[in-house]
Amino acid sequence: MSDPAISRPRYQGLAAARRWEHEPQRPRAEFSLAVGDRIGELTIIGHLACGRVTELYQVWSNKHWCALTGKLIAPQHLGNGLPASYRREQQVLAMLQHPNIVRFFGSGEAQGRPYLLLEYFAGPTLFDMLEGLPKRRLHVPDAIRAVMHVGAAVHYLHRCGYLYRDLKPANILLREGIPVLVDFDVVRKIHPARKPADRLGTAPYMAPEQIRKEALTPATDVYGLGAILYELLTGHWPTEEPRDEDEDEWDDEDEWDDDPPPPPVSPAASGDRGDNRTLTTGQLVTRYPQLVHPPVPPRQHNPQVTPELERVILRSLEQNPAARFQTISGMLAALAPLLKGRYRLWPEGAPIERRADTESR
Repeated sequence: MSDPAISRPRYQGLAAARRWEHEPQRPRAEFSLAVGDRIGELTIIGHLACGRVTELYQVWSNKHWCALTGKLIAPQHLGNGLPASYRREQQVLAMLQHPNIVRFFGSGEAQGRPYLLLEYFAGPTLFDMLEGLPKRRLHVPDAIRAVMHVGAAVHYLHRCGYLYRDLKPANILLREGIPVLVDFDVVRKIHPARKPADRLGTAPYMAPEQIRKEALTPATDVYGLGAILYELLTGHWPTEEPRDEDEDEWDDEDEWDDDPPPPPVSPAASGDRGDNRTLTTGQLVTRYPQLVHPPVPPRQHNPQVTPELERVILRSLEQNPAARFQTISGMLAALAPLLKGRYRLWPEGAPIERRADTESR
């Protein structure tokens, strides 16, 4: 029997992002600019990451008088015009304004280097949060709330006419504990009748039709959002089999459901971005097991997942896109009632307008 005097550290979930600390990255040789360098009205004050065609810096902007993220084209990609991904991200971010989407501060060019100016985040990504938690899983209501915020951003993007295509925890940063979607360089206009020429995305989160380069619809992003929710709740990708160490992390099965019991009722009352190489069927199945293997029911990893929540997750991960929720809002409408008590996103009894596109078809 455990000693009652020794208390287990209280789970803090997304709230811990408010106090998240990290060591500043040391200057690295692969960056073309050093800390302290100036480029136009920007001063480099930190190194963030190197992408496929861009370099990300923390910069001080004399124009905006604040620290921002500067996304600069890497020198080796300057000779052939602006990369399509850069132009696409610039065009899309300029038209978006949503609390769960990274803020866009403008674009420019200095010393022959085009750049985008984006909101700077000191907090972690959802991936960072998972890596620091026991068994890589969030508390159930935190996972649902995180996906509700991300889903609101993706739904807004769909209403603006674009698919995101690369939903994953690493593309979700936390602003004071609130999830914010970043990295819009593979967005695509919604053309349900047009097949994409590429296979862009991150393998474990890609819908089967995305892998096969078939026509894409909002249901494609429903799959990605469902895969994120699955991972937040279980610490695994949807096709990973459970292991012995997957036993329940929290003791109280109803810890997150703190609604008061209903009154008695009388009887009378009722891995990475994809690529465009030609892959054999065997290679595709090895890299993308979701093509042939259905998702492992999440309750096999985490018994805290209720049957109702499991049904929502499995429907969002259907291999046939027609069997999924057809809209992000439909998926969110199914998730919202599962947040109860102090975890509700809005007070109980608040009037909620149901739009036609929130129907869970």
